[in-house]
Amino acid sequence: MSKSQKVEDAIVEIVEEYLSKKPFSDIQEIVVFINNRMKGNPSVNRNRIELVIKQLIKKRRIIPGTKLMKKNITENDTREEILTYIKENPGKNINQIMRHHDLGSSLALWHLSCLEKFQFIRSKKMGNRKIFFQFNSDPQYDKLHYYMNRDIVQEIIQFIKAQENDLKITNITNGIKKNHNTVKKYLKILEDLNLVQNEKDKSRDIYKLNKKAHKKALKRIS
Repeated sequence: MSKSQKVEDAIVEIVEEYLSKKPFSDIQEIVVFINNRMKGNPSVNRNRIELVIKQLIKKRRIIPGTKLMKKNITENDTREEILTYIKENPGKNINQIMRHHDLGSSLALWHLSCLEKFQFIRSKKMGNRKIFFQFNSDPQYDKLHYYMNRDIVQEIIQFIKAQENDLKITNITNGIKKNHNTVKKYLKILEDLNLVQNEKDKSRDIYKLNKKAHKKALKRIS
């Protein structure tokens, strides 16, 4: 281990001690605290300490306004369970997470906020819902994960897949017994995702499943 790494590790250890007593809210205050504890180390001064603290903030190992450190976040069983659930079920919203873990909204939001602040997860707004993903997952597949997990999307896909004849929107709405405008909305989404193809037959819109794209999508979200 390099001398520089030893210094950083020593500073982190003192930061952990500081945070066990109070939240980190002011850089200069924590720098003074660490400096007083490391006065016997000639290779450490206030500038060096401040630089390390700023690097820790940049790396999201510590965050102003909280007593938590990144390395401690998943020591909480509930947060670890939520993180695992999101990893295995990308695109879930707050209500689904609450129900799965039997949590109230305040507690669920607190745990999700901790995980997001320290970059274990990320969130995205889709429609009127806030949905969650593992932080390092590829954002280009967010919509795919989200919509492929919607019951109505699966109903539409499975109905189209099972039919041999050309399908108009009325065939689909009657077949799955859903509102015309709702089906129209989700067919447009499926077109945008390239999962459903809309072909013109005279003045009619005919819908077909893009089987190749659907097969790839299933692999992507499995």
